Amino acid sequence: MNEFEHLLESILPPSATILKLQNSNNRPAILLADIDGDRLKELIVAYKYQGENYLLLLKESYNIWYPMAEIKGKGYAITDLMAVPLTAQGANSLVVGWQIGSIWSQLVLLQWKIYGFINLLTNYVVYSKLFVEDMSGKYGKNGQFELAIWIHDTGEAYTIDVYRYTGAELTKATDVYPYYFRKVASYYKQILQKYDFSYYWYYLADALLKAEEFNHALTSIDKALTFTNLYPSKEKMLELKNEILNKQKPN
Repeated sequence: MNEFEHLLESILPPSATILKLQNSNNRPAILLADIDGDRLKELIVAYKYQGENYLLLLKESYNIWYPMAEIKGKGYAITDLMAVPLTAQGANSLVVGWQIGSIWSQLVLLQWKIYGFINLLTNYVVYSKLFVEDMSGKYGKNGQFELAIWIHDTGEAYTIDVYRYTGAELTKATDVYPYYFRKVASYYKQILQKYDFSYYWYYLADALLKAEEFNHALTSIDKALTFTNLYPSKEKMLELKNEILNKQKPN
């Protein structure tokens, strides 16, 4: 991206600084992607100017890049910047994570229309970690990307859910749970090799339930219940155990 950094230095205000992506080894927050659907890539950059964050979209014409749209950002830094098809129409959307706390980012989803960007989210969404991919459902991948949102709980434990944009809001994408939560289960199994705490067994059980591995989920929640100091509460653990037992029952 060095060539674009040099290019942007000549376009951005003299005292502006290009932001670094906190979740991507501090690489510059610069992205090349087709945002307006013309099959030509636009240049997107997040930068800070006079204490405020901005997102700038530039388009190339006759080897000259010119500003196409600019919006004011959030927070004090940026954690994520990517372009993926989130809507059923297949055009790329911008996925932006503005850092608002040491382990918290605000999610912003932007879609380009003829008159400029619109924000796909009407509600306030924060996360600790974000993973975006075209996840496999019962019939494989469909080209529409899902978002796995991780929200920190305690230690290295997170409440995790997977969402899909459905035209007005983010909706839980339960059809891809078996695919994604196998990954989540692997994450907690690795954690448990180092740290043996009730909440890691609890979250492993939850992941295994969503991955439809009911017998292993039951074993995990029973293990969680053997601890003296329970977190989450015993009531919450028993609630999860009942949910697992109900799923085990033949239809």
